[in-house]
Amino acid sequence: MYFEVQALVPGYRAWYTAAGQEPAYAYLKTVLQVLTWLRPVPGASLWVLKSPQHLEQFTALLSVSPDAVVVVTHRDPVAVTASMATMMCYALRMTTAPIDPRRVGGYWASRIEDFLGGCLRDRDVLPADRALDVLFHDFMADELGTLRRIYELAGQPFTEQAPAAAQAYLAGHRRGRHGSVDYRLADLGLSAARRRQALARYADRFGIREEPGPGSARR
Repeated sequence: MYFEVQALVPGYRAWYTAAGQEPAYAYLKTVLQVLTWLRPVPGASLWVLKSPQHLEQFTALLSVSPDAVVVVTHRDPVAVTASMATMMCYALRMTTAPIDPRRVGGYWASRIEDFLGGCLRDRDVLPADRALDVLFHDFMADELGTLRRIYELAGQPFTEQAPAAAQAYLAGHRRGRHGSVDYRLADLGLSAARRRQALARYADRFGIREEPGPGSARR
């Protein structure tokens, strides 16, 4: 999905969504193997990867990396839509002018439906002993406890140094330390009610809590 964040390219999206992604994941794995070989990290045994793309590609991911441990994070999809579409408006300024926030909003609202629909469709293909759902409100209520569960799932030692390192990171990266962005769906030509209806099956399936209205989706 890298090219999608560079420009609005519906033709590429049509090709991408129709193509099997196993070759792309196989290439990614080869590149990571090469990089690891060139720059070995003493004691490191895992790659840690993060991308919204994985949500609609669980089958492809597992076909290439059957031993993968998958942490699936969940948040109010309406808040996520406001956040991601706004971020895309800022990012596209580097490659596209002028920016039409309503066009960007419509495009990314649809793509987020794709991502979350893929997760809804394929979540059960993930092995129960190597997959974990993390809800945003649970994580915010117990950040270190969530981190410990992820370490345990991945078979990694949660040493005495780990909580201290995590606490130090959190202390230095408080939410809102650089201010906040007031995300508003209306600026993107989107309706919260329509987005919530479109994404209701996903939210119900995972028990996701609604967040307050405008301005709630803040990084």
